[in-house]
Amino acid sequence: MDKVSLVLLVYLRRKSMDILECIRSRRSVRSFTDQELTYDEIMDLIDLGMCAPTGQYRQPWGFVIIQDPEEIKRWSDIGKKDILARIDDLPAYKKYTNWFTDPDFNLFYGAKNLVIVFGDTSSPWYMEDCSCLAENMILAGFSKGIGSCWIGFGQEIFNREDFKKEYNIPDSYVSIAPLIMGYMESKPKPPKRKDALIFSKK
Repeated sequence: MDKVSLVLLVYLRRKSMDILECIRSRRSVRSFTDQELTYDEIMDLIDLGMCAPTGQYRQPWGFVIIQDPEEIKRWSDIGKKDILARIDDLPAYKKYTNWFTDPDFNLFYGAKNLVIVFGDTSSPWYMEDCSCLAENMILAGFSKGIGSCWIGFGQEIFNREDFKKEYNIPDSYVSIAPLIMGYMESKPKPPKRKDALIFSKK
């Protein structure tokens, strides 16, 4: 193997280790520093997200970027009221009722940056494609010191007619992944996982 090829191989292995370390150490982050996360930095993460696989090359995604904490809190307050109004139909949410009735609880944890990934339902694989994209954004951000959390409580808020009208979102697009983002205060410890459940023939 010549010297150039050896250097390239070492570089690729080093990059792969960076990726593996990122995957193994990533975890959800809900508190952030005051360091500004710029619009351009968010767009860079979106560009990396769009490198995700996509069925039939449909690329069925769209985005809303909100960097106004007061605007984010407004939608949190709307979302809490909406959840409480439907709480009997949301059994998995019932144990969090005290959160939704707390005026100080913010569904988006006071984040200054919110990126909502939307999927075009005209594609058969919009959910899978947009989920892959969101994970790309999460991992790319983590590698740069940018923490994030996929806010499941927020998903349905952004399918409201008033939100979609305000942000000019076509009817065929639905909210998939509301991601809060910001620079991490400290690097969190890697999460523990259960052992893989492997199914096999008898």
